[in-house]
Amino acid sequence: MQSPETLDYLWEAAGPHDPEVAHIEQLLGRYRMSEPPRPLPPLQTASGWERFVWSRTFRVAAFAGAVALLLLWIAPWTIRRVAEPGDAWQARTLAGAPRINGHPLSAGGELHTGALLETDRASQAEVRIGLLGRVTVFPDSRLRVVGMRPGRYRMALERGKISARTLAPPFTFVVDTPGPTAYDVGCAFTLETDESGSGLLRVTSGWVQLELDDRQILIPAGAASLLRPGGNLGTPYFEDASETFRSSLARLDFEQQEPAARAATFAELLAAARPRDVFSFQEMLRTASGVERRGLIDRGMELLPPPPGVTRAGLLHGDESMMYAWRKQLGLGEPKRWWLDWRDILPE
Repeated sequence: MQSPETLDYLWEAAGPHDPEVAHIEQLLGRYRMSEPPRPLPPLQTASGWERFVWSRTFRVAAFAGAVALLLLWIAPWTIRRVAEPGDAWQARTLAGAPRINGHPLSAGGELHTGALLETDRASQAEVRIGLLGRVTVFPDSRLRVVGMRPGRYRMALERGKISARTLAPPFTFVVDTPGPTAYDVGCAFTLETDESGSGLLRVTSGWVQLELDDRQILIPAGAASLLRPGGNLGTPYFEDASETFRSSLARLDFEQQEPAARAATFAELLAAARPRDVFSFQEMLRTASGVERRGLIDRGMELLPPPPGVTRAGLLHGDESMMYAWRKQLGLGEPKRWWLDWRDILPE
């Protein structure tokens, strides 16, 4: 073990001379500094901008900006995928043995313009329209692809039942039937019909517009409309309406009755109505006249008092602004806000 004197010479160049340390000093002497070290420059305070650049806030903001740029870069591609699913729709089997143009669908296949998808009583299929949505085709149905040009995707339900779930700008997705045509306004709905045009449209989310000849009706979530052959649209009604109300409405829409019998049916309708059923009254006012028009307005104003400025006289004369203000009392929202129903395209 070395003595304390040796340690002093090694670290402080003091104490007894140590030949080994002196030899090492001689060897390393050539690397000795010829000048004393220069003093370090004084520390400078960072500017506000420099402190911000190195701050956590700046790093978070830079990351958020990079993400935003990435989203802007992929947004056009995503929009094209949603608005333009392409020249073929994907179909897959859910049950049984669906057929495309007479050939077995097997696990999956493509639908092009003019293609016919058929299901028998034991089969079921699903059609995916790009990222726009999907359509379930129930048993014993015939569904034909009418067109798939950008911005308008059209199919025809010749017979059977479908359930559609979409997220698309209004009137992008269209379904023809032997009777009226259904225009999707970004929603979820079921549609069934037979070859004669008799059927039912039920809206479960958003809105659907039904058109037949020169008549149009908008149907909100929770409501339905009967389809019948003969050039007439069923007045939409909420599905939680009473059986009396719904059956009376159907007879008024589709049955030819003697004046006395029709008056009795109309009286049943008015008596069975709730405030929510004023929605059906307002749709009936588009074509009603005379005693029935006055009855609908009087009973409707009793069940759902209109806001200030809406008068009986104005409603009788068909004032559109007053009718719109009265309709807003129902709290149905606006059909154009289709993007709020984005959950409709998620798997159930």
